[in-house]
Amino acid sequence: MKTIKFFLIFISVLLLTGCLPSKSVEENAIVQIIGYDAGEEKRIRGTVSIPQYGKSEDKQAASELYLTVDADSTKDVEVEIQKQSSKPISIGKLAVTLYSKELAEQDLGDIVDVLSRDPRLSRNMFLGVVDGSAKDLIESGYTQDETTSKHLQGLIENNTRHNFPSTSLHNFLYAYYAEGMDPFLPLLKKQESFVELSGVAFFKKGLLVAEVPDTKIFTFKMLKENFKRGMQDVPFEGGTIMMDNIGSNVDYSIAGSLDNPKFEIKISMKAEVNEMAGVDRKATPQLAKEMEEKFVEYFNKEADELIQLFKEKKIDPLGLGNFTKTRRGDFDLSKWEENYSDLEVDVNVDVEITEYGIFS
Repeated sequence: MKTIKFFLIFISVLLLTGCLPSKSVEENAIVQIIGYDAGEEKRIRGTVSIPQYGKSEDKQAASELYLTVDADSTKDVEVEIQKQSSKPISIGKLAVTLYSKELAEQDLGDIVDVLSRDPRLSRNMFLGVVDGSAKDLIESGYTQDETTSKHLQGLIENNTRHNFPSTSLHNFLYAYYAEGMDPFLPLLKKQESFVELSGVAFFKKGLLVAEVPDTKIFTFKMLKENFKRGMQDVPFEGGTIMMDNIGSNVDYSIAGSLDNPKFEIKISMKAEVNEMAGVDRKATPQLAKEMEEKFVEYFNKEADELIQLFKEKKIDPLGLGNFTKTRRGDFDLSKWEENYSDLEVDVNVDVEITEYGIFS
């Protein structure tokens, strides 16, 4: 009897499941990328790209529909876009959200609050700041075999495997709400026929306050996290050495009182030299030793300059305050912020060339 009852319940569940409404890709306007610019009279201009799927296609995007609206808030942008669409708008697949630098310099605080509360959005979504117009960047189109969102998503993902530190909505929100830590985002710039990751944009909570060029991204990632891969060109004797990171590890330690804390950042890196340009010397182990010394000098200097910038702007993208909070029971955020500009931070880089590449 129990077996028959279980069988009947199972069949009922299957039938009810089959009655649930479902809509195909072609029946929805699936927004995978959205960009925000500063509009007139403190309004927000939102631009979306919607893939257009042909009925005979194998669900590969053949074209994109661009819609742009002006609204009073990011939530209103979705409402206004729906008025222009013949299909229901769906943002559950949103993969990339962009903000113009102009808008970020006005503070993204309210926008971030909306992002954190929307359950439809994936925490793995990428955010980025556009040096220029987010609308122009989205509407440019770059390849015929992938959508703009796929192109930009791939651009950011590829760079996080190399020189750029880990980035996502989850990372941004964690740093935004954490004590003793500030967020950062990739800085994107449209060129004539492509988009490049041109640097890093640093925030004081939701306000864009500083940026550094792509030449300093490697050093920032080296200070921020352990990683492999990534390349950096280093000046050497009037020429250039291309260094390939095989693996680097970073370790923070703190000493002293909260009134006068002293940080030490130790970085241990194993590297390969795979190219020399303009260096008129024979490749020898002695030359490799001199290169190691040059790498140490270069990265110590670059790291010191970045940390000085962070202290001048009173931002903490490395999360030194958050690190201190987890290790000091007497941590006081107000006192930390008061003393942050005078914080003593010693960076010690050790580089070992383990794979010579160009050396025989």
